Amino acid sequence: MVRELQIPVSVVPGETIRDLDGLAISSRNVRLSEQDRNAALVISRALNSARGMQTLSAKQEALDEALFSEPLFRRDYACIIDEATFELASETTVSKRALVAGWVNGVRLIDNMPMKVSAQ
Repeated sequence: MVRELQIPVSVVPGETIRDLDGLAISSRNVRLSEQDRNAALVISRALNSARGMQTLSAKQEALDEALFSEPLFRRDYACIIDEATFELASETTVSKRALVAGWVNGVRLIDNMPMKVSAQ
């Protein structure tokens, strides 16, 4: 969007900072009870599970399966995108990233992780 709108700024990507249990660090985490926090960990489990899969379809399936396994997590979206365009990735997309957003007991949580996809 910065490029398309010719906004004179540089977007510098950085690594997601995570707590020891894998949850992405956020000011919202203080609003999670212990039970809610345990449920929220499904996001990092889903991303890591997807990261371990070889194909794009297997990665998406791993995301979906993990996220739907946690009854306290209400999914907003979980997708794998082309990092350059932010459109949905295809098998030929070079640089991919998984994006996840959802709710646990009224707390909105988001996370992302780079994905490497091997050709089938």
